[in-house]
Amino acid sequence: MSCDLILKPGPLGAVAWSVVDRRDGKRVHEGRLAADESLDGALTGSVDRTLILLPGEHVHLARLAIPARSEREARQAAPFLVEDEIASRLAETTVLPGPRGGDERRWIAAVDSALLMQWRDRLVPLAIRPAHVIPDSLVAAEPGAALTLYDRGDAVLFAHDPDSDSGSGAGPVAGVMDTALFGSVIQPLVKAAGSGEIAVSRSLGLTGANFRAIGQGGIDMRASAVPAERLATLPRLLGDALVSTFDGAALIRPLRRPAMMAAGLLLAFCLLIGGETAYFRLQADRFEAATIDQFNHAIPDFGRPVIAAEAERFLADRVARLEGTGPSVFLQLLAALDELTAESERVRVDHVRFDPARGALSVGATYTDFSDFDALSARAERLGLRLEDGGAREGTSGIEGEFVVRLP
Repeated sequence: MSCDLILKPGPLGAVAWSVVDRRDGKRVHEGRLAADESLDGALTGSVDRTLILLPGEHVHLARLAIPARSEREARQAAPFLVEDEIASRLAETTVLPGPRGGDERRWIAAVDSALLMQWRDRLVPLAIRPAHVIPDSLVAAEPGAALTLYDRGDAVLFAHDPDSDSGSGAGPVAGVMDTALFGSVIQPLVKAAGSGEIAVSRSLGLTGANFRAIGQGGIDMRASAVPAERLATLPRLLGDALVSTFDGAALIRPLRRPAMMAAGLLLAFCLLIGGETAYFRLQADRFEAATIDQFNHAIPDFGRPVIAAEAERFLADRVARLEGTGPSVFLQLLAALDELTAESERVRVDHVRFDPARGALSVGATYTDFSDFDALSARAERLGLRLEDGGAREGTSGIEGEFVVRLP
């Protein structure tokens, strides 16, 4: 591929465009886009570079030496070097220097900031990187001519030789003049050129000893012939990113929709996780409060506050003790007591009380004689039970005694 896409902004967002083959300098395609139209990719498939031609009447172009040690200092100094030459207010004007050349000079371009923003919004989406910005007045400069006067049709472009010393003084290197004013300013321009060659469009009708006639039209083909070295030194009015062949926006554009969907799914997932976390945290707080309330109810005289985990452990220990000496032990002790007293009519059981903490059955009984307890003890020993005497005394109906029955 060796074709250039030439873009020329017009009024109301219109853009004139053409595709020029650099090898033979011929125009391959051309057309005009309305404000809401874009380029057909099939017509620009062979394009590997874009040249954006800005109308010279809106661009003040100078070439000066800037005493700056860095690019940042050059940007800060440039507006003050051309402040007296531009017609607009400095606050409303974008002034940018280009990279420093081998002769220590830099191109300086000044453009109305609002107009530059309109151009950027319209032209950057159409450009195929790398893209260079150049005023059409500079494109008109004829190689080797001290002064070029080029008939654009609606105006006359003038350009001094940018490589000569005359291009480093005060005033613009290139510009545009209205055809109505051409007759009054031609003499000072020709005089400034001195004895150097002056290239003039044939349609202007100027002749002289040092005049050379050139053709009219084909500004896009002249732009394609501008050396790449000169393009690289011009100010990057539409941004540094255009000069790079890497188009990050174009690379990301196809991924925008999947990325938005992925972001939406991630957001939904985060909201779901956040909702579940809040719900389970609320439930955990409720369970902890219920555990502490249950503990305080079960052990009201514990003596100090407890946390939920500690209360749960204490309750679990207590339940374990109850399960180890619970209803099954009580039933076994009742069965053992029934068998212990089944063969003795001299012992009457009056009441029993089960102590789950001790795993024992306290029994209140009435004996006929004190020796009845000795008979019970002997029988308990044969049955493998443990019997503990709780004392006895004489009562109105017999000997009233108490004893404790335990399993072995």
